[in-house]
Amino acid sequence: MKIRNNRRGPLVIADARLRLAPGEVTEVEKASRQMEKALSKGWVEKVDDAAPVGTPKPAQQAPGLPADYQRLSVSEAIEYIDDEQDKAKLKAILGTEKRKTVLEALRKKLEEVGSGAAQ
Repeated sequence: MKIRNNRRGPLVIADARLRLAPGEVTEVEKASRQMEKALSKGWVEKVDDAAPVGTPKPAQQAPGLPADYQRLSVSEAIEYIDDEQDKAKLKAILGTEKRKTVLEALRKKLEEVGSGAAQ
């Protein structure tokens, strides 16, 4: 049986001695007690036997973002967002951003840019 980690972060299944990266597929002989629990909670899923084993290739960064955007501090990211006027770039950042204060700034900026374009 093959399983895939559905979580955004690593998943440890101690009784099966597994540590799965996000999206990683691994083959197991049988489901352990903790693995059954992870399956029932949706943290992992059974996949086709044809699915390749291993971690997926990292997702490409959204086009138009600075190469070091993920390294920006919260204040630097908010400053970058305040200066940005391109709605497509803002939406691309929204898809990758996880910091709450930056997300709030993004939503406000998208509203500004959206209402400014409508006038």
